[in-house]
Formats: sequence, structure tokens, C-alpha cells
Amino acid sequence: MKRKKWGITFAALTILSAGCADGAGENEEETDNSDVETTLTFWNRLPELESQFSSFIEDFEEKHPEIAVEMENLGASGNQQFQTAINNDELPDIFVRANVMPVRQLKEQGQIKNLNEVFTDEVRGQFRDEVWQENFTVLGEDVYQLPLYSGKSSVMMYYNKDVLGKFGISEDEVPETWEELKQVSMQINEESNGSIYGLTLGAEASWLSDLFMKQMGTSINPEMHTSIEVAKNVNYKDGEVNLATDANIEIMNYLKDLQESNALDPESVENDELTAISNFAAGRAAFFFGGNWDGSILVNEETGPGFENWGVAPMPTKNGHPYYADSLTKEGLMVSEYTENWEEVQTFLHYFIEHGYTDVVAGSGAHQTALNVEVSEEDAPFPQYNDITSILDETSIQVPDPYLRNNDTIGAIQDYQGGLSYSVGAMLRGYLQGEINDPKAELMKAEEEAVDSFESAIEGNENVSREDFIYENWTPFEPYTRDDMEELE
Repeated sequence: MKRKKWGITFAALTILSAGCADGAGENEEETDNSDVETTLTFWNRLPELESQFSSFIEDFEEKHPEIAVEMENLGASGNQQFQTAINNDELPDIFVRANVMPVRQLKEQGQIKNLNEVFTDEVRGQFRDEVWQENFTVLGEDVYQLPLYSGKSSVMMYYNKDVLGKFGISEDEVPETWEELKQVSMQINEESNGSIYGLTLGAEASWLSDLFMKQMGTSINPEMHTSIEVAKNVNYKDGEVNLATDANIEIMNYLKDLQESNALDPESVENDELTAISNFAAGRAAFFFGGNWDGSILVNEETGPGFENWGVAPMPTKNGHPYYADSLTKEGLMVSEYTENWEEVQTFLHYFIEHGYTDVVAGSGAHQTALNVEVSEEDAPFPQYNDITSILDETSIQVPDPYLRNNDTIGAIQDYQGGLSYSVGAMLRGYLQGEINDPKAELMKAEEEAVDSFESAIEGNENVSREDFIYENWTPFEPYTRDDMEELE
């Protein structure tokens, strides 16, 4: 994919250039390995950024020939690799945080370095306000993670223009309601003699099903926030755990109806996310529910199908009502407390702040940047990029944050979620496979387990109460701010 440059909407970061230029050759034709004085180790677990990180590191090494960066892209075993490294105090110099341990616990175990030296007030001021989130990028006033993404993340519906065109369906007719999706999908299947389906899913990836069900469900039960990271399935209006909601039951029954009507690709139950994307691109289905990051995978010729003739729209909901997604900044770069190369690491981080948000994050098209970077239409990494970011802006909102209200909820939530064996996404797959006959009964069983785990977690953390999870002044679909939080005190 062609690499482009973007205009950065700030001036203060020019200070970083002067601070990082010492020792960097200005006109090197090539990097000579004999100049390398320090080698940094870097673990990346984000497949959507692999090629961009690789190119970025080449540029960095050209500007700083005295520093080499060895990047390892982690696969499916990445979490275990992180856990082993934590147990042995052997984390790499720089790494994209894995979801194996909360930030506070990593800090308490002496695994991660405080980054305040990099993030002065002036530098922090160049980032979007919402990225400084407790137990993800910061602990109190201290920064422990360089945020990569803005935190706005949403599932949306991708549509294949080739398939729609084949059946005379215009983009203006892209479904907005469940019934419209069913009718269009049945039409496509019937007119193709059963060879093409309306909707395909990656239901084997239960986490993706969790996401789209929770987000779609807010159009039915808006009081149920969507995070699978923080206080999962907790109703922030009354502090109760709810899984057997109208939304979960109705969505599961609706998708079962699509399956029985030949509107849903039967391979959906076996497909992971990437297989579903490939089938969608190949024209097996007209629609696919995927995250904002999936656009960058679709157009990638190396790691994806290299498909360009698609569009994107919000997911259809029961009655065409809007849905929302929690805004949560969780992906970023961390530094090992045990690094012996702190000065060189700072050089790398400064260089990333100056160049990485344009070349890596915006360049990938996978997410909106944590830094205030504007991407013009002509400089977008692919034509649909700004359509995706528009949907992100419409659907992603700030919701109440228990971590900010009471830092001790971090441990309680970890205990609560560690006691959960059920996944709504996994239950959906079981229902579509015929392994579950009564989704409501299964959801009630899961809810009983979750309630017990939640109550046990609260009882086991003396500084935490159910009140920490009740936000009477929260209005769903409206951003919940720090000022709103302070009103509760």
C-alpha cells in the first residue's frame, strides 16, 4: 500500500525533533549495521499494524543508525508469551500491551516504566482528551502507556458493491432495519439459486460476536453499556448484572431466523474473522458485520484479500434506531521497567509521536489516531476511511468509568470477570450450531453465575461497593464526562 504523509495539526511537536536529532545522521544513503550501538526489542501483537510498523522501523533506523529495533509479531500464542515474560521479568524493551493483566497490576509487580519523562504537559496536550483513561493509559496522573488509538471503536456493516450490483440493489437500499436485512438477504439467496447469501459472520471469533451483539443491543436496552473489558454486563443505572436481556434474546433469535431463512451464510458458525472477510470479498455474501479495523484488512493485498469495491454503513437494528459503543483507549506501547536502554527507548517514543501516528496508525487505516491528526480525503489510506471514521464519531461515546470513580474497582472487576465462564458470543455460536435449544435459559444460567461472581468480588474488596457501579445521572447515548462523575460526589 502506498505510504503517504499527512499534515499534523499541531506545532509543539517540532520541539521533539530537536530533542531527538542528536546522534542521527542527516544524509545517510544506507544504514550500516556496524554503526549500531544499541538493539531494542519490540513485540507487536496488532496484525493490522505489522507492515506499517516494519516500514516505520526502517525509517527510524535510517535516521538513527546507532539504534536497531528487532520487532517480533506475535501470533495466537502471544498472550502466553507475555505471561511467561512477566513471570520471568523478561518483557522486551517496548511492547504493545497484551490483555493478560491490568495496567495497575503490571505496575504493582514492577513490570512497566513510568513514561512521564516522555509525556510532558506540552506533549500530552497534543492528544485527544479521551485517551487518558484510568488503568489503561494512566494511573492517576502518571502515564504508563503511549496510546495508539483514540479509543473510538465500533462494529459496522460492510457491503459488497459487486454483489449488490449483480442483483440491482443500490447503496441507497442498504438495509437499516432487521426486516430490511432479512428481505434483501432472502432475495439475494433466491435469485442466486442458493449460491450467495445476504449476511456472513465470523462467529467462531466469539469476541467479535460479543462486540456486535452488545452494540446492536443498545438500540433495545440502552442502559447496558458495551465494554467487554470493564464491568462486563453490568447495568450502570442500577448496578446489577444482566445477561438475559431482551436485546440478547432477540438478537440471537433474529440471527437464528436468518439462518433458517437461508439469509445467513451457513459457514458463519465455523468462520473466524479473517475467513469471513475473505468469503465476503469473494462474493459469497453481500454483508459482513466487522470492526472499524476490518476495512484496512479488506484492502490489504498482503494480509487480506485486497478487495476495494465495498462500502460501509451502521449495522441494521431492530427498528432502525441508533446504537452506541463504549469509547475505550486500551491499545498502546509500553516499556519494560527492566530495560537497560531507557535513553534509546525515549528516542524511539519521541520519533513515534512525531511520525508514527501518521505513518503507522493513520497509514494503516485501521483506527482513529490518539494524537490530533487530521487525515484529508485525498490522503486517506483508502477511499472508505473517512466513511468509517464518520461512523466511529457517530457511534462511539464516553460512558461511566468505575476505575475513575474508585481505583479499587480495578481489582474487583478483575476478580469478577475472572470468574466468568460464559460468553454471549459463544452462546450465539452454540445456538446457530444447534447445541443450544433455549437461548433464554442459557442466558439465565450465565447470568446467575455472573451475579454470584460480581457479588463475591464486591464482598472480597472492602473498599468497593455496588454504589461504585450506579450512575443515576447517566443518560445513555450522551457522553458521560468527568464533570458528570464529580456531580455524584
